[in-house]
Amino acid sequence: MSTYRISELARRCGLPASTLRFYEQAGLLPAARTGSGYRVYGEEAVARLEFIGAAKQLGLSLEQIRELLGAWEAGACATVRQRLRPLVAERIAEAQQRIAELSAFTAHLTAVHQELGGPAPAAACGPGCGCVPTQPTGPVLMELTWPRPARDGVAGAAR
Repeated sequence: MSTYRISELARRCGLPASTLRFYEQAGLLPAARTGSGYRVYGEEAVARLEFIGAAKQLGLSLEQIRELLGAWEAGACATVRQRLRPLVAERIAEAQQRIAELSAFTAHLTAVHQELGGPAPAAACGPGCGCVPTQPTGPVLMELTWPRPARDGVAGAAR
C-alpha cells in the first residue's frame, strides 16, 4: 500500500496542502504521523478526498460531509444514498429559490433599464426621472453571489 506525505497527496489530488490541513482540522481527513511528526496518508485518503470533492460540488457543508463520511466509511452505498438524497433535495429547493430571486431581480433591472432609456428630465434627478423608482418594488436581491449560511463556523468559507 502506498503512503503519501501531505505535499505528495496534495499534488496527486490537485489540492493545496493548506486544504488538506484544513480538512484534517475539520475532522474530514485523518492523518497518521511519523516519528518525526510528518503527516502521512494511505491510498484510502485519495478516495476520501474524491468523495469530499464530489460532496462539495453538490454544495454540501463541511458538517454535512462529515456526517456522510461516517456512512461512506462503513462501505454501504445504500446508507450513503439514503442520507444524501434529502440533502440534495434541500440544495435543489435552495437553487430554485435563488433562481426565483434572480428572476425577480432581472425583471427589476429590465424595468429600470427601460425607464432609463427614455428622455431625461432637464432638471436634477428626482421622482419620475428613472434613477430612483417611484413605486416601491418590494425586497430586491442585492447580493449577486451565492449566499451561504455559516454552517461551518466560517461564513463564506471557500474550502
